[in-house]
Amino acid sequence: MYVGSVLGSGILVAPAIAASIAGPASLVAWVLLSVLSYPIGYTFGVLASTYPDAGGVSAYVKRAFGWAVGTVAGWLFVFSYFVGAPIVGIIASSYIITSLGLSANLLYPIAFMFMGVTILSNVAGIRIGSRTETVVLASILGLLFVAVSLTLPHVEQANFEPFAPKGWIPVGVVAVIIFWSFQGYENVPHMAEEFRNPKRDFSLSIALSVIITSLLYVLTAFVTIGTGIYENQSLYAPIAIMLSRSLGISSVIITLFLAVTTCFGVMNAYSIGVSRLVYALARDGSMPQVLARLNKHAAPGRAVFMLFTGAATGLLLIMLLGAQVESLFLISGAGFTVLYIMGSAASVKLLKLPGLRRAFPYLTLAVSLIVFAFVGEYAIFPLAIVAVSTLWIVSKRRDRAPS
Repeated sequence: MYVGSVLGSGILVAPAIAASIAGPASLVAWVLLSVLSYPIGYTFGVLASTYPDAGGVSAYVKRAFGWAVGTVAGWLFVFSYFVGAPIVGIIASSYIITSLGLSANLLYPIAFMFMGVTILSNVAGIRIGSRTETVVLASILGLLFVAVSLTLPHVEQANFEPFAPKGWIPVGVVAVIIFWSFQGYENVPHMAEEFRNPKRDFSLSIALSVIITSLLYVLTAFVTIGTGIYENQSLYAPIAIMLSRSLGISSVIITLFLAVTTCFGVMNAYSIGVSRLVYALARDGSMPQVLARLNKHAAPGRAVFMLFTGAATGLLLIMLLGAQVESLFLISGAGFTVLYIMGSAASVKLLKLPGLRRAFPYLTLAVSLIVFAFVGEYAIFPLAIVAVSTLWIVSKRRDRAPS
C-alpha cells in the first residue's frame, strides 16, 4: 500500500512538468526530496504504528492539539483529494488520448469515466482493493523500469545545458510539484487498523517504498531531461514517448496498460484511505454523522459516494475554468503541504524517537515549511478549506452548547 500510494500518477507527468518549469535544474529538487523522503516516511510510519487509527493524520493532530485542529486537518485531506483525484483522472485520460490518437475533446469525459470506475469500485470493500493493488503494483514497477532502461541510451549531455536556464527560484516552485509526487506516506495510516502487525509491516513498507520510488523518480526525471522529450508537449506523457521511441507502434498497448494501471493504483489506494478518513471524521463528529456507516462489505459506502461526488464536482470546475495541469499540481500540493505541516508538528509533540531519529519529526516539519514557502498564490486553497472547516467547528460547538 505504501509503494502504491507514493509511486503514483505523478511519475507519469511530474518529471516533464518540473523540467518545463525549471529546466535541468529540476533534477536537483528530485534528488533532494528523494533523500528526504525517508525521514518523512519514517515519521508518519511511526505515528501510524504507534497510534493506529482510520483517522490517520487528522487523528494524530487531534491527539496532539485537540478536536478542532484535528477536524481542520481532516477537511484539508478530503478537499485536497477533490483536486488530486481529477488530476489522476486527467493524467490517465491524457495517456489514453496520446496512445490511441484520440481527440483532445475527450479529455474530460474519459477522466470522468475513469474516476467513476476506480472510486466506486471501493464500495466492495478494502480487501478487494488491496488485492487489486498488489497485482497492479507489480505490473507498474516492471514496466517503468523497462521504459527508463530503454531510454537511457538516448540521453544526450547537450540537453542538460544550460542547467538552470530560468534561475534557481523555479526549482523551489517545482519542489511543490515534486513534493506532491512523493506524497502518499500520509495516506496509508488511515488503513493502519487493517494491519495485523503495524510496527513490523510499516517499517518494511517504508524502507521498500523509499528505495523503489526514489530510484524510479530520479531515473525518470533524468531521462526525461536528458532526451528533451518534455519540450513542446501539449499533453505531458513522457513515459508514452519513451516507449514509443524505443519500441515503436508496439508500445501502444504497453503504454495504455502502464498508464491505466498506474493511475488506477494510486486512485484506488487514496480512495480506500480517504474513505476510511471520512468515516472516522464522521464517527468523531468532524463531518456529518450520516457518513459514519459501513455497508454489508464492511466498507464506508456512503463515504465512497461522497468522494466520487466531490471529485466529479472538482473535475467539472477544472473543465469550466480551463485550469492547467501545472496549476492543479500546485493547488493540490498546497493543500497536502499544509497537511504535512500539521502532521509533522503533531509528530514533534507526540514522538520521542531514539538516537539520531529523534530529529526526523523536526526535519519533516522543516521540509514541509520550506516547500510551502514556494506555494505562492496557491496558498489560498488551503486557507479557504481552513475557513470552511472552521465554520463547521463553530456550528458544532453551538449545537453542543447548553441552551
